[in-house]
Amino acid sequence: MASMPDFDDGDDARRPFRVLTYSHDSFGLGHLRRSVTLATALVSRGRHVHALCLTGSPVPDLFALPKQCDLVKLPSIGKGTGGQYVARRLPMSASEITSLRSDIVTATVRSFRPDLLLVDHTAIGPGGELLPVLRRLRHESLQTRVVLGMRDVLDTPLRARAEIQRDATFEVLRTLYDHVLVYGDRSVFDPVREYGFPDDVAAKTTFTGPVVPPEALLGRERPAREVPHVLVTTGGGEDGYELLRGVVAALRGPLRSDSLRVTIVAGPLLAEDSYADLARAVQGDPRIRLDRCTTAMQSLLDDADVVVGMGGYNTVYECLARGRTLLVLPRRAPREEQWERCRRLAALGHLRLLEHGEVADPHATAASLRDALQQARGAPARSLGCRGAEIAARTCLSQRRRRSGGSEAARTIG
Repeated sequence: MASMPDFDDGDDARRPFRVLTYSHDSFGLGHLRRSVTLATALVSRGRHVHALCLTGSPVPDLFALPKQCDLVKLPSIGKGTGGQYVARRLPMSASEITSLRSDIVTATVRSFRPDLLLVDHTAIGPGGELLPVLRRLRHESLQTRVVLGMRDVLDTPLRARAEIQRDATFEVLRTLYDHVLVYGDRSVFDPVREYGFPDDVAAKTTFTGPVVPPEALLGRERPAREVPHVLVTTGGGEDGYELLRGVVAALRGPLRSDSLRVTIVAGPLLAEDSYADLARAVQGDPRIRLDRCTTAMQSLLDDADVVVGMGGYNTVYECLARGRTLLVLPRRAPREEQWERCRRLAALGHLRLLEHGEVADPHATAASLRDALQQARGAPARSLGCRGAEIAARTCLSQRRRRSGGSEAARTIG
């Protein structure tokens, strides 16, 4: 495919181009991380691109924003025991918090008047909070281009198809969206086929490859050293205690005499009592550094020999972009998205899987970690092309004058 020009080329560069990203952020840090990465890629393609990130993340200041970019905070939501969305901090019902968030989204669109609305992951938003603004954009014939950006995997094919049917997602994409971006490698997982995209939706779908921050693509080599560095991270950490506790038990038991340097980033959303338990468990061990959170995650990933984590989108692809040896315990509930992604990547030789029963046994965890360290001392791990942010930005800006439709089949842009 012919290369597309940077946005600063042509007459359109003389006027500001406003981008609004939306991420609902009910769980973890991945949605905001991806939105900031994409905003950075969009802004970097032209000095006249201005970006505003709408997010419901409870820790919105964790990631540095690029120039010409700012952030609007939505009231935070979380997941209830049954997987339903609930207010995280405000004493409000689900319908009240949905209505409040929807009003803020609508007011932001009305005031900011974006040329591009880039929605992360969920086409209608939690509780349908995006539907009023999406319908307004269409009914008032505003010239905002509306694009959905999807992770490569939503859930198992059976469960994802049921959810798509329940939410009438394909009809929403057909009538209210101009384009769909899939942030993944089609050879690893193809949602067009696995989830049964109809032809007209597939025709406006582009595969970009995984989205990672630009720092992950710099190709830094690990320094040569006698003592290997193990990085343990569970993203936001809200459901990461099982893995963190299992790794610490292995370090304080079967791995007690191993020469290691270990950095554990527990996550800003880990419960306070769980973090206190970990702090007590690692106290006095000079090999282990425990942090609640960090703004230096990219540097830690650059320096690590082995990364131990869950199967979150960002952790997985930021490691694979670097060719790091990765040992993961994928989440299985309330969705099997992490498990579905990681089992397929493991089958292709990109990472190693931990089982929940295994992480409960310090000796089994220690054996898996020693195997991963042995692998890291050998040939570099297989890297994966992860230029999704650049390709997504290029695709969005190159199509800024067009509306939905067209006859092309789903595309993979390299």
